[in-house]
Parts: sequence; C-alpha cells; structure tokens
Amino acid sequence: MKRAIQIVSAVILLGWLFLAFSTTYVEPDEIGVRRSVLGGVEAEDMLQGHHVELPLFHTTYRLPRSLHYLEFAEGTDGAVPPGTVGGTRAPALELRTSGDNIITVEATVVYEIVEGEAYRIIEEGFGSSYPDKVYSVSRGFLLEHLGALTNQDIQNPDQREKIAAAAIEPLNGKLAQYHVRVPDYGVVLRRIRFQEAYEERLQAKQLYSVQAQLDKAKQEESAAKQETETQQKSIDKDVRIKSEEWQQRIETAQAGTTVRIAEIEAEALTYDKGKRAEANARCAELRAEGDLAETKAEALGERLKAEALSTPAGRTYSAIIAARNFKLGDVRLNSRDPRFLREFASMSAWREMFLAGSGR
Repeated sequence: MKRAIQIVSAVILLGWLFLAFSTTYVEPDEIGVRRSVLGGVEAEDMLQGHHVELPLFHTTYRLPRSLHYLEFAEGTDGAVPPGTVGGTRAPALELRTSGDNIITVEATVVYEIVEGEAYRIIEEGFGSSYPDKVYSVSRGFLLEHLGALTNQDIQNPDQREKIAAAAIEPLNGKLAQYHVRVPDYGVVLRRIRFQEAYEERLQAKQLYSVQAQLDKAKQEESAAKQETETQQKSIDKDVRIKSEEWQQRIETAQAGTTVRIAEIEAEALTYDKGKRAEANARCAELRAEGDLAETKAEALGERLKAEALSTPAGRTYSAIIAARNFKLGDVRLNSRDPRFLREFASMSAWREMFLAGSGR
C-alpha cells in the first residue's frame, strides 16, 4: 500500500514538472509568438491559454494585446513612466505652420498590434523596437501633417478634430509595415501653444475679439430688452383694451339680462293676474250655478213635500208626526162638565182635533 502511494505521488510530481517545464501560459492581455529551433517563427499568433513548449527547442515571445499610447508632451525626455503598459512619452512636437508661426503641439497617438500579425513583428525582428519605429513614423508624419494648420484652424476646436481624424488613414498606411494600426479617434490633439510673444498677441487679439463680441452681445441685449419692453407695453395696452371691451360686453349683457328678467316677471305677473281673474270669474260663475241649483233643489223638495203631504197618506203621516210631537202637559178634565163628553168622549172628537183642516 505504501509502495502504491509512493508511485502515485511520483507520477503526480512528474506530471506537474512536465506541465511546468513543457507548457507556457499566455495571459488574456498578451499575444504569444513561438519560435522553434528548426522551424523558426510559427506563422500563427498564440491566444490565451496553455501551450506545449519543449525546453531548449521552443521559445515563446509575449507582446501586449492592449492599446499602446504614444504621448508627445512638454517636459518629457522620452522615458516611459513607471507602471505604464505599452506607453511611450516623447517631447512635444514643435513645428512651423503655413502661417509662418512656430507652435508647440501636445498630442497622443493610440495604436495596437494588428490582429493575427503579431508573429510577423517577431519574424521581421521588430519585437523590441517596434515602439521606436512607431514613434519615428508618427513624429515625422505629424510634423508634416500639422504643418498645414492655419491660425484659424488652430483656434477652431471643430477644425482641429477634423484634422486629427484626417490623420488616421494616411498614418495607418505608414505604420502597416510594422504591423500596427491606429483605431478610430486614435489621434488626439490635446494642446497647441504658440511662442510666448505671439501667444500674448494672440491672447490680446482674442481678448479684443471677445470684448467685441461682449459689446455686441450687450447691444443685442439692450435692443432685445427695449423690444421686450415695447412689446410688453403693447401687450399691456391690448390687454387693457380687451378688458374694457369685455367689461362693456359684460355690462351690456347684464343690462339686457336685467331687462329680459323684468319683461319675463311682468309677463308672469300679467299672466298670473289674468289666470287668477279667469279662475275667480269661473269660480263665481260655478258658485252661482251651485246656489241656483241648490235653491231649485230646495224649491223642488218643498213642492214635492207639499204634494206628498196633500195626499191621504201624506195627511196621515202629518197626523202621525203631530201626534208624536203632541204634549198635553198638565190638563185637568172635569167629567161632570157637559163639554167633556162632547169634546173628548168620542174618536171623532179626537180626529177632529188632530186632523182639523186637513180635508180628512
């Protein structure tokens, strides 16, 4: 068992040593180029990852995949600042323009290795010198290209950007021999400075120009302010006139409305009085008709009552009513009185008493 563990450990150690000494790893920000003793430089760039490398037979070169920065700036001596990857700093460009003025230009050129052509840099012997080649070509080209600048171009930011953009294509044509290229917007003109004496005159000229523009702006402001005040007065006048017109319209409308309301109230009052008079007259007429009908009814009732009472049955009914209403009170009769028998001793006497004058 111990023997087996030792064998496995030895195999693992040999495998690790083989990978350590027989492979190389290309980082994500690198481009690998392999050279062999017999075959020379392989015509293919090595991408990120582990690659087999036989000791003493293969040699791997690493070139930066990231962007390179070539800076032309004042106060530099061409040294690469510490920590700068793929960067080169060089003195600012000093040249004479088409306007016969000497200017100092600070610029930056951004470039990168053309994809798939890194192996050619090693193959043609530019592995360590291609940044110097780029610097030499870029400097000569920019001195020539920027020499066509005029004073107006220098002072116009948009024109400076156009000139920088126009430099990319011809510069790429010159850098193609070193297998590098400048991407879009890869040429940046950061600062352009004239000689001190001319700079002072230029600043004074610009100051005068700015002052003239400021005076013009103030004049325009004054004119605009005056125009604004005039328009404001005109607007206020129009508003006042319109307000008076609308106030008059409102008053006219109110007067018309008041008159119309009075007319409607008068019409309503007339209508009310007329309808009330008609109603009162109709009421009086109907009341008179009712009284007449009532009077006729009473007269008819009395006549019918008189006719009913004149019949034998009516006379009998009258006698019954008279008998019901008859009260003798306290009557004392003397039976010895000769008139008693004559007046109260027979039915004929009583009938004569109650039915006297009824025609029997």
